Amino acid sequence: MKTLGSVLDEQSGFGQGFDFLRIFLATGIIASHTAQLSGHSDLAQGSVFWFVENMLVPMFFALSGFLVAGSSTRLSPRSFLLNRMARIVPALAVDIVFAALIIGPLVTTLPLQAYFSDPMFHSYFLNIIGSIHFDLPGVFQGNPSKNVNGALWTVPFEICCYVVLVGLMVSGAMKDAKWITWLTLGVLIAGVTLRAMGPGLASGEPSLLKVAALNLFGQRSSLLLQSFLIGVCLYLHRYSIPFSSRATLGLTGGAVLIGVVGDAHGVLSHPAADAILLPLVVYLTVAIGLSRVPPIPGFGGGDYSYGLYLYHVPFMQLLIHVFPNAWTGTWWWTLFFVGFPVSLAAAMISWHLVEYPVLKLRRSFVIRHRPEETANGRQIPAVLPEAR
Repeated sequence: MKTLGSVLDEQSGFGQGFDFLRIFLATGIIASHTAQLSGHSDLAQGSVFWFVENMLVPMFFALSGFLVAGSSTRLSPRSFLLNRMARIVPALAVDIVFAALIIGPLVTTLPLQAYFSDPMFHSYFLNIIGSIHFDLPGVFQGNPSKNVNGALWTVPFEICCYVVLVGLMVSGAMKDAKWITWLTLGVLIAGVTLRAMGPGLASGEPSLLKVAALNLFGQRSSLLLQSFLIGVCLYLHRYSIPFSSRATLGLTGGAVLIGVVGDAHGVLSHPAADAILLPLVVYLTVAIGLSRVPPIPGFGGGDYSYGLYLYHVPFMQLLIHVFPNAWTGTWWWTLFFVGFPVSLAAAMISWHLVEYPVLKLRRSFVIRHRPEETANGRQIPAVLPEAR
């Protein structure tokens, strides 16, 4: 019987479909944001693609959980954190600096002195350390959305996932797949319970514990942590979980069917829906990643998915600002076909000038392999793809 682990080993620890999946998910997110940024977000939620639109980011986190779980078994906690920082922070910092120092001064409605002295300008740089601020003073005031880079909302959740994983590494829990499974099940149950309590939990006197519980377990954004942990579980149990092309096709068909016959309010409003759907979506994500998907022409020069995710909102917002009447009415969707190539060009520049040079540098001071085996005694592959 083929398992997720045996297929991963057959591919020398590098799932051929993960490169395709990264680009596919990033492209889907850009398509979704095309509707939102042009003032047509209701169309995305009201169309048959609502299910895909709601699952794109959780699938990214599921992919990340599966892949970095492998890194956590090969690296020390310190090296793991440095490794993640080396992959995420440089491109993020360039994105923030470019938006604040280039785009902002070009389009702000404020005098430059007022722009640079505004506290909102200074706080925007906190995005680099995960404290999210979406707006710059006087920037994109005439756009349907004023956010300079609304896609950054996932950064604190990504940091949270890595902190949780490091905690599991330090405690030794990552060596016990069953314990991680029970933890993930507990997180899923907590999410269902807190969302079932609904507005009642959010009412009353706010407290730090209540806010943390709502953000990590009670809101739909909690799907990100849950998806990440399920991805970790699939990696740890990879030699026990069957790999089935038929199941992958069946789950894909099921997702299409749910999208056609269901709607966001009717399906996703049920508290238990996430606990049922998420494991299936995460399995589908990993199964696609391990499938022999042909490479996408033109994308073999690097991993452009992170750059696409980071840069697409500022550049699409800039297009809306410069050509405000071009994306109105029935032609709003053409923003995607202009914005995607521009964002891809920025992602390619970012990869070759920023991300890849840092990745080459990190190998000399970050990666420190540990001669360890997985919890079930099998040897860890020598090569394993990173989350990004």
